[in-house]
Amino acid sequence: MESPSAYIQCDLVGFSNLLEQCRNHSVDNFIFASSSSVYGVNKNLPFCESQAVDHPFSLFASAKKANELITHSYSHLYGIPCTD
Repeated sequence: MESPSAYIQCDLVGFSNLLEQCRNHSVDNFIFASSSSVYGVNKNLPFCESQAVDHPFSLFASAKKANELITHSYSHLYGIPCTD
């Protein structure tokens, strides 16, 4: 299993670097796909995008959810068009 710091470095810091590049280089549209809905503690099958994933059961799932939220914030704060 990866260490917690490896997930933070790769999944959160690395992804934030991508968003910073979008902000600094006037990207027309940032297309982002995430899979966090599959990794929550959810018994409703089949999974769908509208299901709440507020209780992820792994660091990987937590990082995916955090990246979704960070993307929406960047979009709002810096006017980066995002498709997810």
